[in-house]
Amino acid sequence: MKTLRSVFTASLAVLVTLSTMLYVTGCEKSSEPEDTVQPITEDLFPLVVGRKLIFGGFLRDKTTDANIEATGAVYEARMTVVANNSATPFGPAHVLSDSQRVPTGLANPPTTWVVGQFLIQRDAPTGSGNFSFLTNIGRFYRTFSINRPDSLQWIMLVRQDAGVGGEWTGFDGTWTAPAGQVRLQIVGKIEGRETLTLGGQSFNAYKITATRRVYLGGSTTPAQVAQTATIWLAPNIGIVKFIFNADGESNGFYREYKSRNF
Repeated sequence: MKTLRSVFTASLAVLVTLSTMLYVTGCEKSSEPEDTVQPITEDLFPLVVGRKLIFGGFLRDKTTDANIEATGAVYEARMTVVANNSATPFGPAHVLSDSQRVPTGLANPPTTWVVGQFLIQRDAPTGSGNFSFLTNIGRFYRTFSINRPDSLQWIMLVRQDAGVGGEWTGFDGTWTAPAGQVRLQIVGKIEGRETLTLGGQSFNAYKITATRRVYLGGSTTPAQVAQTATIWLAPNIGIVKFIFNADGESNGFYREYKSRNF
């Protein structure tokens, strides 16, 4: 017959064993990867003066935002870096000349070059960094009868420190319109990487989208959601594919890389 002492000793041994098992199990490191942001450190758009990118593509219909296939026969675009850290009415910016050859109907000659600019702000013209484009939101003002002179706004289209899959607010503003409060928010996102074959070359490019959300009357649910732009950026080269969506007033465009001078 077991003595009281032997029973106590056996019970104590079982408790020590269970305690040891719980300690080891509780301290074991999880094999699950940590959910951390991995910033993109490559130079996605080197703004070196003199560099030129040439594109083919299409104009996009003002109303349907579909490619106008007939324009593909003549459409061409050229983006050239013309200045770094240039003084502008909107602050220091890197300046790109943007030229589009577009059809002009029955005119003679049948095509014409439309020349404009892109202004870009980033800490340095080259290297890793977030950057913003100066964008016209006049169409939004006119839609809601907002009378303001500041239709040109800086919108952050690329945020490299957000990493792949990351979202950010590129612009957010609220105004009082005749019909009530209206808010415009533009959200950017790095969707991922895609392998593209364009102009006889292969690119592993980052796809970045910008989405417009309009909120009415203080609601937290958007009344309108629409794509604003999609760009594909190849490290050390820049834009290799670009969709600028039509807005109901102006044609958008679809561009694909053809060649470059570097």
